[in-house]
Amino acid sequence: MKKIKIFGTGELAQRIFFYLQDSDDQVIAFCANKSKIDKDELLGLPVHAFENIEEKFPPNEFSMFIALAYSEMNKKRTKFFNEAKKKGYELYSYIHPSTKIWNKFEIGENCFILANNVIQPFVKIGNNVLIGSNNLISHNTSIGDNCFITSNVTMGGHIVMGKNCFVGLSSTINQRIKIGNECIIGAGTIISKNTNDNEVYAENSSKKLPQSSDQISDMI
Repeated sequence: MKKIKIFGTGELAQRIFFYLQDSDDQVIAFCANKSKIDKDELLGLPVHAFENIEEKFPPNEFSMFIALAYSEMNKKRTKFFNEAKKKGYELYSYIHPSTKIWNKFEIGENCFILANNVIQPFVKIGNNVLIGSNNLISHNTSIGDNCFITSNVTMGGHIVMGKNCFVGLSSTINQRIKIGNECIIGAGTIISKNTNDNEVYAENSSKKLPQSSDQISDMI
């Protein structure tokens, strides 16, 4: 059993706490930068300052998970991942038991993979990656460090994704595509060609119809 400190006190940190209640590991406390702490307790556990956390919770006895949501192209989560590593902590990774994986699978540190994903053989996932629910990640695909894959995403085989990318809900990336670093792929987008670094892709938003919902309901 691993004893885990969660870095963060926001919604993601709280959700991760509840996911880990069903695991064999134990969350023992939360932590955050001292300037961000506004209460001493969260979900019945203490909240400690990150700046000197290693004095109370030695890295050789405790693991840590950086629970920060996607912002600033994941650079904020990357920053604290690196700071925790400098303190000597092992960064904890979690795969929900309902996710299907095969033996030929590699995963880095500080990854969190939620329910009902299918991750085919020979997939490689870097450090500090968050993956939501109901995704298909096909064989021989590589996901770089610090990426955030949301939910209901389909990724074909032999994809190479760079670092610090965001992939929105229900998007599709065709097989043998290369995604550059720091790309944003919006919800519902289909990617069928290679992308360069720092590119943004968005599907056209749904069009508002002139009729009201009352008028439509009379037609269906």
